[in-house]
Amino acid sequence: MKRIWTLVPVLAVIIVLLAIPRLVLLPKVVNGLESALADALHTEEVNLSITAPWGWELLLGRIPSLSFSARRAQVEGVEISRVEVQGEELLFEPWLLFRQGELSLTRVSELTGSLVITEDALNEFFWREVDPSRLLMLEVWPHGLAVAGTVNIWNMDVSVRILGDLVVQDGSTLRFVVKDLAVQDTRIPPLLLEILKESYVFAVELGEFPLPLELRAVEHLEHEIRISIGGQP
Repeated sequence: MKRIWTLVPVLAVIIVLLAIPRLVLLPKVVNGLESALADALHTEEVNLSITAPWGWELLLGRIPSLSFSARRAQVEGVEISRVEVQGEELLFEPWLLFRQGELSLTRVSELTGSLVITEDALNEFFWREVDPSRLLMLEVWPHGLAVAGTVNIWNMDVSVRILGDLVVQDGSTLRFVVKDLAVQDTRIPPLLLEILKESYVFAVELGEFPLPLELRAVEHLEHEIRISIGGQP
């Protein structure tokens, strides 16, 4: 019995040593990653959760699984209303994160998630990059995207409505593909109509995301779009 009691302190030390990484290292990694993601996405609204049963995995630069969400983020000057990402088996440079607060992933088994961009955010981008005069407005509906408004053609104010879709190009860009054009005045020559359509084709670059993710598909919803993202580098 006395021998058993002499083992109790040893067992207590072992338990404490096993628990230290989970109690100390896990919060440090979570805080470091949240800070790095918040800086990269230009937002303070980041929520990160990491699953690491023992905690020692993190010291070796391995994250078994994580999920994070962010709101009111900015990517390439475009406001992202919501970001949601889930990841499995991520390897990172631990000392770079611990010392400098920089997230550097070296390998990722799987990343999936989504981005949501509102109609208002798309309009702000469109006015800044394509239509500074704000003569036209983007409208997002489940059946697609419309560019609508009034433009001046041959000294005539003409109501136009350009219908199309946002599609993924090269894994990092959203491109507006025109499907149809409706104008108030049918006397406008077909060649001029084609020029008008091409004038309002635009692309949204979303290449500088803080994780190795690529755009995969766009879903048009009412007054917003949802972009599915993923990565398996």
